[in-house]
Amino acid sequence: MVFKVIVSKRAQQEIENAIAYYNEINKSLAQRFYNAVETNYKKLETNPYFQNRYKEFRAIPLNKFPFLIFYHVDEDKHIIKILSCFHTSRSTKKYPE
Repeated sequence: MVFKVIVSKRAQQEIENAIAYYNEINKSLAQRFYNAVETNYKKLETNPYFQNRYKEFRAIPLNKFPFLIFYHVDEDKHIIKILSCFHTSRSTKKYPE
């Protein structure tokens, strides 16, 4: 069963901020970040349960970037809600609640 990925406003803003930051450094770096995010969304659509758990959330790391994508799986509706794109240098106290 394929799950539908829905991105929260918070997560979308965090992703846009990261893209803007990487774009200032190098446009191709920003594109690679975006591609890494999209690749993880595709992975989650078909296999949402394979990553780390934190309380009632799960997290999947971005390949080659210091970010975790936090998400929640709604089994009944077959929806994955992306909650946050969290930079790993931030305090764990700021994890989504």
